[in-house]
Amino acid sequence: MHTDDIIKVALDLVGMSELPVDSAVYVHGENINNILYGIDIGVAELLYAKEQGFDCVIAHHPVGLVNHFQVFQRHLDQLISKGVTIETAQKVIDKKMMGFKFGSHARNYDAIPSFARLIRMPFLNIHCPSDELGRRLITESIEKLEEQDENPLLHEVRTHLETSFLEFREAKTKIEVAKGNESDSLGNWIFSHGAFTNGGFPIADCYYQYDVDTVIYIHIAPVELSQILNLNYGQLLITGHLASDSIGINPFLDRLEERGIQITAIGGLIR
Repeated sequence: MHTDDIIKVALDLVGMSELPVDSAVYVHGENINNILYGIDIGVAELLYAKEQGFDCVIAHHPVGLVNHFQVFQRHLDQLISKGVTIETAQKVIDKKMMGFKFGSHARNYDAIPSFARLIRMPFLNIHCPSDELGRRLITESIEKLEEQDENPLLHEVRTHLETSFLEFREAKTKIEVAKGNESDSLGNWIFSHGAFTNGGFPIADCYYQYDVDTVIYIHIAPVELSQILNLNYGQLLITGHLASDSIGINPFLDRLEERGIQITAIGGLIR
């Protein structure tokens, strides 16, 4: 198997024709039969893979890109789907992307890829395709719950997700009602995921102002959670980073295994 074949498997799962800019092949490879996979990969993992005879290393999170934050633009369609005007949505997105852009200027974007090149270890990361698949699977699961109960309570959503996904059951972090009460109704909701990272306070507040009762993120920074908690409206459910990422990653790894590829999972993947 070639690294290009691996990319195609990931893209086909979500019907994408091109690799998003938060994903990349840093070192191409072929005759790949044995893969080390981790949500986060660094120099130590690459060196271990080389010493242990792995054919390729795959990371979930990007490690050597400068324009990866542009995937944040995918929040636009999600915001519009809930009635937010294009102008309002784009303004909120642009403000967040400005910070991401200048954050890239401070980052040593070639530290890890250069080491992979040095030791000739095939290396790539696949981020958005897996996150988009996870977004679809979790969204569909909550929609199925609503078919049984038109307006479930927040604690019922949590129980349903934990029952439906092994990844949530096995995670050390548990699904949390970060804002609101467990007995509150889910109401109008959005699972905001698959767009580089969560939208933090500005995008959550934008949803709330357009009559979304519950925003679901996989994680949020403490300072932005504090801002949300200061609002006198809106509810927030946090599902957990590693568990939520794993839900979108595992079907991809399953497809590789179906093709005879041996997968060794490390670095937080719940499998």
